[in-house]
Amino acid sequence: MIYGSVCSGIEAASVAWHPLGWECAWASEIDKFPIAVVDHHWKLPNLGDMTRITDEEIARHGPVSLLVGGTPCQSFSVAGLRKGLDDPRGNLALTFVAMVDHYRPEWVIWENVPGVLSERTGAFGSFLGGLGELG
Repeated sequence: MIYGSVCSGIEAASVAWHPLGWECAWASEIDKFPIAVVDHHWKLPNLGDMTRITDEEIARHGPVSLLVGGTPCQSFSVAGLRKGLDDPRGNLALTFVAMVDHYRPEWVIWENVPGVLSERTGAFGSFLGGLGELG
């Protein structure tokens, strides 16, 4: 399985999937500490800001069978302000759906916090509706 990882953090997906023989083609992370951790352990190409990934970068590093992402939880978390889609970080969940639409991986995994199910802007319904429209 070849996958791409957005909002990669310290790349927990690689920790879990590397022993299975799965390969991460590229990661996408903007925070310095997680980037350093991923570089130290995995030496993955980091495509940076997921909103700025280009078709050329994907072509260079290869298409993926699976897209995995853990978009920022602060906008949904009960520990945060719970602004949902009114917070630019919350909209990255919809950017994830747009990436699924554009690149059409065979598999998709998205993770977030339980608060995404109860926040007031309907982000999770929009997220599921978007994936549903894609089939």
